[in-house]
Amino acid sequence: MPSTVTVGRFDSDDIADVTKILREFDGEAASQLPQLRRRQVFNYSDLYVHMQDWDVADAAEAYRMTTTDPRCIHLNERLAAFFGEYTAAEGWDGPIDQPAAERFYLWPAERLENLEQTYSAVIVNTQRQEHIPETSRLFAESDATDIPQSMGTLRRQIYLWRGIYLHIQDFADADPSKSISKVWADGDPRFLQLVDDLTQIIPPYDPDGHSLATRFYHWAAEVSA
Repeated sequence: MPSTVTVGRFDSDDIADVTKILREFDGEAASQLPQLRRRQVFNYSDLYVHMQDWDVADAAEAYRMTTTDPRCIHLNERLAAFFGEYTAAEGWDGPIDQPAAERFYLWPAERLENLEQTYSAVIVNTQRQEHIPETSRLFAESDATDIPQSMGTLRRQIYLWRGIYLHIQDFADADPSKSISKVWADGDPRFLQLVDDLTQIIPPYDPDGHSLATRFYHWAAEVSA
């Protein structure tokens, strides 16, 4: 079940307006889009992260749905008043013409069951494209252990867009920060080493704050019994 992830400038003062628009859409039009299974919107520093999960063949078809369906086009037009453009992070070494974030890491490869009953946590940092192989290697090694299970991580996706690194984890708990805080408190040496290794190639987006984005909107399609 692919996700489309878009990122841009955002003023947190506009959360109420954006929430109202999305509630209206998801309460009416979303029921006419059975392929749309979940929507989450986050804010972090001066950014928004808009994540949509689609029950379609691949990411290309998911993006096509969000940009060609008349209902989605109208929604995008309304959101454009609040969702601004982000050019590129300083030192970005990749393309700047990608319309959405590109996923470069997925674990596990199998489809996530009961996605509509899960919640995502989004960690925001920066990364150069040249570091994709090393980032992928570090996570693949970690995900081959019991660390994901001990955290309660059901799915991990990592995206990169114009130098913005988005680490998205799905949890059963509506407040994933509890699971993230617990793994820090437990102090597993393997986890701490992973963090140290990643810090060398994934600098913070906001050096003065933490890296966890705030989810301010969540909608999921109803699941038939």
